[in-house]
Amino acid sequence: MAQEEKLDELSRKLDEVLRRLEALENSLSLLDQMGFLPELMRLLFGGARLYSSQLKALRRVLAAEKLLRELGPGDEISRCIIEALAEEGPMNISELTRAVRARRGTASRRIIRERLEALLEKGLVVEVEGFGRRFDIRMGGGGQGPAT
Repeated sequence: MAQEEKLDELSRKLDEVLRRLEALENSLSLLDQMGFLPELMRLLFGGARLYSSQLKALRRVLAAEKLLRELGPGDEISRCIIEALAEEGPMNISELTRAVRARRGTASRRIIRERLEALLEKGLVVEVEGFGRRFDIRMGGGGQGPAT
């Protein structure tokens, strides 16, 4: 349990860093629109965006690691689905089938759909808005919402 608590604490800290980065990006954007940013500030703004995207990727990896522990051993296809969603973001069933096939060497749409439904019922995966039916990993401890 201590490891899970550490993971939760790290996840909370990452959320706070992401919130602060977003506020900083919004402030810098406003200054840029007003014409007050010199070239150096533009470079800093670009760096903050890059750093923010890396933190978001790390947050997805941590969330996936927690989900994989909740899933438990023995279901390789579901593990591949969670890994693919963590690495590539929201996908539909066809995209997931291709991603799982690339990892395992074999996968069928029917099996992927069945496993997705089971993952949805367990709350490990969520359906997200988009064209068609798209899925993403659950983020955070409560299971409300896709990864960002």
